[in-house]
This record gives sequence, C-alpha cells and structure tokens, in this order.
Amino acid sequence: MSGGMSGGTRYRDRTRRLLILALDGASPELIERWASEGRLPHLRRLMEEGAFGPLESVIPPVTGAAWGSFLTGLSPGRHGVCEWLRRRPHSYALEPVDGSALPSPTLLEWLSAHGQRVGVVSLPLTYPFRFRDRGGGGGGFAVGDLLTPPGRPYTHPPSLQRELEEALGGRYPLAPPPWPGGRRAAGWFSRLQRSLELRARAILYLAARKDWDVFLAHVMETDSVQHQMWHTLDRHPRPRYGSPLPDEEPVLEVYRRADALVGELRSLLDERDTLWVISDHGFGPHRYNLHLNTWLLRQGFLRLRGNLPTRVKRALYELGVVPENLYPWEARLGLLGRGSGDPAQAYRWLSRFALSTANVDWSRTVAYSYGNVGQIFLNRRGREPQGIVPPRCAPKILEEVEEALREWRNPWTGEPVVERLFRAEELYGPERHPQSPDLVFLPAEGHSPMGLSEFLSNRPVTHAVAHSGWHRLYGVFLGCGAGLPRGRVRLRLLDLFPTICELLGVPPPPGLDGRASEALRARHPVGSASTSETLDGGRTAAQDQGPGDFGADAEEGLSALEGSRSGSEGSPLSPEEEEEIRERLRGLGYL
Repeated sequence: MSGGMSGGTRYRDRTRRLLILALDGASPELIERWASEGRLPHLRRLMEEGAFGPLESVIPPVTGAAWGSFLTGLSPGRHGVCEWLRRRPHSYALEPVDGSALPSPTLLEWLSAHGQRVGVVSLPLTYPFRFRDRGGGGGGFAVGDLLTPPGRPYTHPPSLQRELEEALGGRYPLAPPPWPGGRRAAGWFSRLQRSLELRARAILYLAARKDWDVFLAHVMETDSVQHQMWHTLDRHPRPRYGSPLPDEEPVLEVYRRADALVGELRSLLDERDTLWVISDHGFGPHRYNLHLNTWLLRQGFLRLRGNLPTRVKRALYELGVVPENLYPWEARLGLLGRGSGDPAQAYRWLSRFALSTANVDWSRTVAYSYGNVGQIFLNRRGREPQGIVPPRCAPKILEEVEEALREWRNPWTGEPVVERLFRAEELYGPERHPQSPDLVFLPAEGHSPMGLSEFLSNRPVTHAVAHSGWHRLYGVFLGCGAGLPRGRVRLRLLDLFPTICELLGVPPPPGLDGRASEALRARHPVGSASTSETLDGGRTAAQDQGPGDFGADAEEGLSALEGSRSGSEGSPLSPEEEEEIRERLRGLGYL
C-alpha cells in the first residue's frame, strides 16, 4: 500500500489492519467495464494488484438478508432476516427489523471479544451496536445505519456524534435521500451526491483519526442510484416509470466518487494493511413488477374475507383503482405531499384504497407472500397465528405452487417469469429459522417480485413504476495487501466471516454456514504475531486450541456483551419511531 498513515508515528507499533469498504449493490460488470475504460482508476489498480471477481450473494439477494449473512456467517434461513420487515409475533402484521434480530455472535461481537478494535460506519443491521472491547485495545466505535431510529443517539460512544457533526458541519446522513418520483429526479440526484459526499468525509475522518484493527464502512448511494437510474445505462423504455434520461451519467458519477473514496482510503494504509471492496449483491435492469399476492389470489392459494370493507376494496381493485395505477397520476399532478414536501404522504393516502393482508381470510388461505425477491410462505398450522396447513399437506401444496410458478408467463413477452425455484430445506437445511420462507424463487431477467402488506396492482405482472434497476445474485470482491493472492477469484458472501477470522488470526465460531476461502488464503495473516504465530503444519495457535479452551475464551469475552446491548439505542421502537423507519424504507423503494 502506498501513501502511509497520516498522523506521524501514531501507528508505528500497531499490528496489521483490515479495512472493508462495502459499496451496496456494486456491479462487477460495471466496475470491470468502467475500470478497463480508465474511468475508475483506483478500482482498476486494485484489480491489477490484487484479487478481483464476482461475490455470490445469498438467496434472497436483498440488502438486509445479505448483510445479515455477512455479519453472522449464516444463511438468511438460519439468521432469520430475509427482508426489511418480518412478521410480528402472533400476528400477520409486519414490523421493521434491525440488528437485534440477528443471533449472536455477530462479526463485530466476535472480533471485539477477541481483542480486535473494531470500527463500523452505517453497515446495515449493526444498530443497535453489538460489540465490546477486550484486552485493553482502546474500545470500538460505530456510526448508525439506515435502521437507526431518528432522534436517538446514532454513534457509539454517544460523544462521537457531536465530534462527527462538528467535522462535517452538519448531521451525518443515516440514509440516502428518499426517491420523490421521476419528475423530480434532478433535485434528488443533487441531494444524493451531497449525501455521498458527507458519508465519504465521515468515513475518511474516522479511518484517519481513530484507532482500529478492523474498519467496516458502508455506502448506500451506489444501491440507490442504480435502483432509480438504471434506465440511463440500458436506455430501454419504461412506459410507466416517468423518469427522463439526463445528459449526464448519474450511475457513473456515483461510482466515480466511490472510486475516489477507495483511493483516499488507500492513501491512509501501508504495506502491512489489507483493503477489501465488497458488495452484497449486484444489479441489473428492472422492467416488470411481479405481484405475488395478486398472483396467489388469482391462483386460488390466497382468499379474501367476505365483510363489507373487503368487498368494497375488492370492487375497486377489480376496477383498477389500485396504488400502482394511481402513483403515476399523483407523481404527475403532485397533489399529495406538495404542501408538506413529504412524498410518503402520497403512499399513505393511496394505500387506504388498497387491499392488504388485513383483508385476507386466513381460515381459507394456504399460501401468502411478503418480500421483494420471491418469498412465499405456507399458512402453517402451529406457526402462523391462524395457520391451516398441517405438516402432512405442506409438500403437496408446495408442489402445486411450484407447478403454477413454472407455468407463469409474462403477458407482454410470453416468457417465463421464474428462473430458479428453491425450497427452504434445499437452501437453508433442516434447522431453519421460523421466519424464513418455505419457497423462494429467483425471477427472470428484468422481473422483480413485489409482495408486502398491500395489493399494489390487480394484475400479476405490470410494467415497472418505482424502479428501473433491481438486485442480481452476484456482487463484487476486490482485495489487496497483506499477502493476498493476485488474479481472478470467485467467492461467496457466506465465506467472508470465517475468512476474516483467518486473516486476523482469530478462531471462527462454530456452526457457520461458510468456510474460510482457499482463494483468499493469505501467505501472512493480518493479525499480530501473538495471535497468528504458526505451529508446525501452518496452523495458528488459536486454530489449534481445543473446543473447550476456545469456548471458554469466547464465552468470557461474549458474556459481557449483554450489558452493552442495553440502553437507549437498544430499547424497543415506539410506534412513532417504527413508522419513521417505515417511511425511510419507503423512500428508498423497499416498501
């Protein structure tokens, strides 16, 4: 690494360090193309000097599920976060998730319990903050993520918030700006650039001025710009999207600022350090919406109640008075939210007309959906509050749903809308989390499933309205330094937790779904000599410990963590805070 650490001899005696920059949704195809064209010089240098290749995400390849797997080393079906929302206990209503939903130990907990000084900036599912320093390492630090409730302290320690805001000259952006609709795209993009600039400055400030062994920083703007501006890349018409094609290249501009951040961070490192750039999933075009609950209703797997409010909403639904048909008119006329400047006001108002899960007759429903990739749940007896599907009937119903999914066609193209189908046991094994779906499918190119509380459309397949880009299964990995090999690699997101442990000379926790990557096996571990001194055969002293010794050491470090999870930042959300988090997720296009 070049440049050396700013701050003189402050880190003269420090151990080697690992810095991970997470560019949410960064596409390996875009990076490779623009790097080869000389538009991303710092990422190109990483590709030339280190390891580069696709990083296989998890299924479903959505942000919450993927970063949950990165933080736990477990598949989404085992850690239980498959969406930004989960079913509330003993109810069909949905509630937002946050880091408290993840089982212990998370990567932050595990590394800090083993004496690593950990810093994290806005990585999803790291709030409430869950790490604690051991061994006199000086303490960790954190900045909250997009799931941090507004109005609460968003840093650890709390005093860091004032310091950071003084350095930035204002409040740190916990999330990118909400999407206001295609006709307001220019103003939104200016705000997005401002958000990214503040985030980059905060990351650089903390990386240069704080003590850390492992530093994880997350950039969400790469995800946001691709969701809303992918049509500027493929130039394919979206009849209902309504966002004009600007003269500039907005996606490239965001990637270029991220590329500059890579160069700025690298200048803070030296030859002893390791730098990774990763993404949780990739990106591609979004042209058609798949409305799963509408499809399940049309197929007879889901039934509606017969009361008067439901009959009225059903009549409006069949006439096409549904949110997805009303959104373009609201965006064009700007009748709602104009006075308050709150685009989410339109969503709330329009949703009053929509059928929702509150109108479902659960006594006759065998399958339903919520999630943004293709998650389908059986209404299981003993799991759902009004479940009717007994265990002996579940396989047969799943076969019927699968057969119908394989026959589902796009009415405009005649092509299948489903690419791959997975049952839970195939994806997650027998010990899956009760919140995990029974069936998941990956859609065909250009199609994105929608299945949340509301029935947004009365047609199973519609043209895209709120996005022009959506997630793909393969993200990106770039890595350089501290003995990492050069050349092309192919990796899995699930394998990064144990691989990080190996690089740092820390034994991984038992029971992970991933394993340390052979492709990234370092010639010299990043960790200090005391933790990475090797024994005969090349194993580290920590790796050679027996289960009893290892377990006792980990238990000692993790037993103190429960206290660190208490306090204002970890208390349950109030109804007002929960609604504010929903509004933020709606503004990002996830609800």
